[in-house]
Amino acid sequence: MVKYLMFCVCVAAGYVMYSSFPVSHGPGITAQNEPKIDRLTWQEPFTFKGATLEPKRIIEAEVRVLDKKRYFFDPFSRFSPSDLVVGWKEMSDERNISYIYHTLSERTFESRFTKSPIEETMIQKQSDLWHLIPSTSVIDEKIKQLREGHIIKVRGLLVDVEYDAEFKFKTSEKLSDRPNRNGFVVWIEDFEIR
Repeated sequence: MVKYLMFCVCVAAGYVMYSSFPVSHGPGITAQNEPKIDRLTWQEPFTFKGATLEPKRIIEAEVRVLDKKRYFFDPFSRFSPSDLVVGWKEMSDERNISYIYHTLSERTFESRFTKSPIEETMIQKQSDLWHLIPSTSVIDEKIKQLREGHIIKVRGLLVDVEYDAEFKFKTSEKLSDRPNRNGFVVWIEDFEIR
């Protein structure tokens, strides 16, 4: 019985360690284009887990995961259990991002770097914070499997979230070259790990 228990503990520890190792692609840009954010002609607000989601824009993107964090206890975790810092163009190249460190905490992120080969404005312009709202349990399971370095392809909506009178979360609606403190709230309809 003790041997079986030890085996289970070792397997679980191995899985946790494996899932925390980044995916390496070697030097070179791995996500060529910036996210495409388009106007929404019209779409009614809809409900999800008791909250009202108001669509603002359409988003399609292929980006690299620079950092990830799963939340369990904050008010937003019921709808968006995971946050990602994502990058594209120069911020998807390991030659650049190996010098840049991201800290994700309390639904915001900070970038720190030592002798980065690219300018700070480019770091801010080619990376962002995404709060992911999976539209299905299948997508949620895929998000749980994400590791730093994965390339993901996403299609969905940028949405504002309102839950009761006390909780409101507004999405950013356009890319910027300044730090994005709010981030994009992404209702994910299609999700693919490459």
